[in-house]
Amino acid sequence: MTVEITTNRVGTTAIVTPHGDIDVVTSPEFRTAVHAAIDAGAGAMVIDLSDSEFLDSTALGVLVSVHRRLGDRVVVTGTRPAVLRLFEITRFSTVLRLYASVEEGLAALKD
Repeated sequence: MTVEITTNRVGTTAIVTPHGDIDVVTSPEFRTAVHAAIDAGAGAMVIDLSDSEFLDSTALGVLVSVHRRLGDRVVVTGTRPAVLRLFEITRFSTVLRLYASVEEGLAALKD
């Protein structure tokens, strides 16, 4: 299984969108994409999960690694019900800043 990941920039903010599920097979690609964006100078990041219906613990590990590097300068948007439930069960919803849309996430990063 593979995942396509698109990365766009708005100023110094990277918008990373995985298109597909993030699991033990695809999380290395996801990790590479998000850290490459930071290494390329992104000072903030929106991770748009609107096209991902499933995340496993390896995906959560990637999110933790991004949060360690960017702190509150990373937001997650577009979480589907199953992913939101995972965030609630693991209490990631208390660590990550969650927004309904990319636009809301970008606005929150400007504050």
